[in-house]
Amino acid sequence: MFNQKTTDFCKQLDISLPIIQAPMAGGITTPVLIREVTKYGGLGSLPLGYLSLEEAQDAVCKTKALTSKPFAVNLFIHNAIAYPSKIQITKMLEYINQHRLSLGLPPLPEIPSSVEPDNDELLDMLLNEGISIISFTFGILSHTTMRKLLEKNIFIIGTATTVREAKALEALGCHAVIAQGYEAGGHRGGGFLEGQDGGFIGTMALVPQMVDALTIPVIASGGIMDGRGIAAAFTLGASAVQMGTAFLTCKESNASPLHKQMILDSPAEGTCITSIFTGKPVRSFRNEIVDMTEKNFRNEDLLPYPLQHQLTKELRAHANKLGRTELTGLWSGQGAQLSRPMSVAHLMAVLEKETVSALSQFKGIS
Repeated sequence: MFNQKTTDFCKQLDISLPIIQAPMAGGITTPVLIREVTKYGGLGSLPLGYLSLEEAQDAVCKTKALTSKPFAVNLFIHNAIAYPSKIQITKMLEYINQHRLSLGLPPLPEIPSSVEPDNDELLDMLLNEGISIISFTFGILSHTTMRKLLEKNIFIIGTATTVREAKALEALGCHAVIAQGYEAGGHRGGGFLEGQDGGFIGTMALVPQMVDALTIPVIASGGIMDGRGIAAAFTLGASAVQMGTAFLTCKESNASPLHKQMILDSPAEGTCITSIFTGKPVRSFRNEIVDMTEKNFRNEDLLPYPLQHQLTKELRAHANKLGRTELTGLWSGQGAQLSRPMSVAHLMAVLEKETVSALSQFKGIS
């Protein structure tokens, strides 16, 4: 049904469809969502970003209890940050506290501490749990860590937003690279070479350049919502696709009703890339807090991750709960308007049918 490149990739990961469900952190991805994706032939991805070591292990164990099929586990890899000045922290704390008060939340006396563990602790836990596929985003693994994973025969997937980053990941020893286009929802997954403002390249331009530059499989990601997008990615040379927003509106997704409805109602121009919510660039819905913060603060005034995330986390969650869309931080890709509210089983079947149809049309043209 697919080409030899996608067939070989599926064999490597023991899946029947070259479709990867993106690791959507923040409680959106559930063990049930992953079970359904794997049940119907794709590769589910469990995000461990934001979680403590205990929470991460609990999520892994719950997912393992629901499926015997392979699934990927995704890690946030952070580079060292330059700690902001006391003045910078105070200004941002005062600003966010104003918004907290408007929601009836008490002001924060200081920035809450992050619960995220050291990456070595996470990796040791994953190895003990027998995880066989690990993907990572934001940064790049150390050579020592890579050797440790390769010795255990772990399939390793990196994330890149430029060809330079992709080449660095291949040189490191990654087995595949996610080519994350500008259209993708959620956090920008690269930036470890180009800086956070680099790599704003669309999927259509990025994928063939990576395919030509690398010898390992390229996974297309960003703006892919249906079989037409999947077929286009394969035609450009991708071995698989990674889709997030398309799964976000599935009934098995734990996204809030507000979040799902905003995606279904969103115009193509309804999102933007901003760092105001977490300190890292993320594609989310544009709203009043984004506009207000961009008006009053320069990008360099924002706190680095995880400080900005810890500062705004409760505000965003409470606004989401109350339906206060002007203060929420809800992620979405540019293809949101193509979203469909259905079960994972239905979506996977539709995607397969659409992809086969689109590929046959390409063949008919030739």
